[in-house]
Amino acid sequence: MKASVACGVSSRMPVVLSLLLFLAVGQAWAAGPDQASLRYYPAAGQVRVDVEAAYHGSPPGEIDGRTAGRYLLLAGVLEASWGGKYGPKSFEHRAPARARQLRDGYLQAYAAVRGGHWPAAQPECVGRTIDEQVAKRICARVNFMEAENRQQHDFAEVSQVAERYFPAKYQDDFVAHSLAKSLADARTRALQEQEARQRAADASRALAQKEAMARRLVAGGLLVLLLVPLTILALLIWRARSYRRRNATTLTRITSIDDLHLFATSGRLMDVQRHTRTHVTTTTDNVYVHPDSYQSRTPSTTTTVSTTDHLTLFVRTDDGRELQESFVDLPLAVRSGNRVAIVYGGDTRSRLGVAVAVVNMDTRDVAVDTLRARGIASRFSLLRAAFWGLAVAAAGTAVDLAFGMFVFALPTLAVGFMLAMLLAFAWQRSLWANIRGQIQIYAKGLIAAN
Repeated sequence: MKASVACGVSSRMPVVLSLLLFLAVGQAWAAGPDQASLRYYPAAGQVRVDVEAAYHGSPPGEIDGRTAGRYLLLAGVLEASWGGKYGPKSFEHRAPARARQLRDGYLQAYAAVRGGHWPAAQPECVGRTIDEQVAKRICARVNFMEAENRQQHDFAEVSQVAERYFPAKYQDDFVAHSLAKSLADARTRALQEQEARQRAADASRALAQKEAMARRLVAGGLLVLLLVPLTILALLIWRARSYRRRNATTLTRITSIDDLHLFATSGRLMDVQRHTRTHVTTTTDNVYVHPDSYQSRTPSTTTTVSTTDHLTLFVRTDDGRELQESFVDLPLAVRSGNRVAIVYGGDTRSRLGVAVAVVNMDTRDVAVDTLRARGIASRFSLLRAAFWGLAVAAAGTAVDLAFGMFVFALPTLAVGFMLAMLLAFAWQRSLWANIRGQIQIYAKGLIAAN
């Protein structure tokens, strides 16, 4: 019987010890930071005496404000020490009885100060701003509020209270649970975040400047590359214009329809020679077949046949001269004895030209040699188009170089080359069309005058 009792006691011992350990931990958790610090919290009356002794010469309202602020400071530290992040609600359950008693006493004393010592409004302070009343130092109500606020929120004031009532080992803990410390930490975090944002902004700005410099270097190099062909084109254009001015007595190609000079020679055909030349071009596709491949394909041969019609006219002009003109693929039906007019086209400076059209006065037909008519036009327009196209690209690149961007160089380079091609073909085709049109008009005028 004794053995069974002993066995039962020994089996329940771990459970009892665990329960006691749990209760001890719970009591320690409920006790807050250190209950021994509660003996150093001053009584409410002592707080009043200490403030009056330390600030007896203060402006009106300041002593009551400091007293009220100190009551709130002490009550707030108690709630923060045992209430944690849940504040007063948690404080009621976690704090020891002495802490709750002190907190209630401070709050009651604070209510008594606010109720019985709240300064009345002074006529000399009514209508003034808060800053003006603080500067005067005679407005008791403003002095009260400022002192109350400073006692809770000023880190130096809170440290003085901690040094006044607590030994060194509790002072840091007191300050750490004060509202001033929370505000100081918040300001520190805000300052650190601001500094971090500033560092990030500085880094981003430095990176942007570095990228802008790199873009400037690339744009500058591209601009130099563009200036080289621009200079070459400018020299070629200048040389072409100088050549035309120096060689005004020889036939030169025209760059504008205003430079076109047309004249004609009339006479009667003495002889007409026409023959056709055939051109045969054969292309063979030699297919290579690998020896190991089972696939094969026979070589293919492509033959292209083209013909050209060569026409030679022998004309006795009205002034008795004989001349000979040859044309290729001229769509005109003529025979010996027909009266014809050969139209010549050239430039206004030299007053010379080449045969570009034939008019059969008898049948009133006009045939224009398109290749010769186009040959009158100069390729100077191609140089001018290329120059302006590269100038557009260089302008965009110069903007990028000036502003450190890189949004104009490549687009304007592409647009510039496209513009050069479009202008070149547009100007050239327009000049060709105008030359042909002027030749047709001139030839029809000869027919009408005959």
